[in-house]
Amino acid sequence: MKKLTTSFLFLALVSFNISLSSQTPCVTYHRQTTCSQRSEGGFIYNSQSKSGLFAKGTSSKLKVIFYAGFDYSISLCADKDLGPQIGLILTDAKTGEILYDNATNNKSGHMEFSCQTTRNIAVAITIPGSGPNKGQTADAACLGILIEQKVSPKVGF
Repeated sequence: MKKLTTSFLFLALVSFNISLSSQTPCVTYHRQTTCSQRSEGGFIYNSQSKSGLFAKGTSSKLKVIFYAGFDYSISLCADKDLGPQIGLILTDAKTGEILYDNATNNKSGHMEFSCQTTRNIAVAITIPGSGPNKGQTADAACLGILIEQKVSPKVGF
């Protein structure tokens, strides 16, 4: 009986490990060298960057803190199956004020800005298209949000 229990636990651990390793490519998708679209050097990786599995017609929000005195670069990198027209909206988490909507910039997957005050921002991602019909499985693909930062250069006296 003890051998049976031990065998069962071993099998459960192995199958759990297999299911986690199948999701691994999406977890680090934003770490690809081709993801960064920054305009100049000096930016470093921000640990608030994140990746996940997305299907057409879905959306998700990520809360990020942007600190005063830093320049930021935000790059979206998505599997080609999700299409090029991914929505990116930055909203002040406290007031709900829309600070940036990439619909005004031809759905660009990149933006850069300087932060004068520390702010909590909700980053909303929307994948265009319709989700699967009832009874169908969704075709999902990886999407990453790469956030990079650097100290803002001092200008003037």
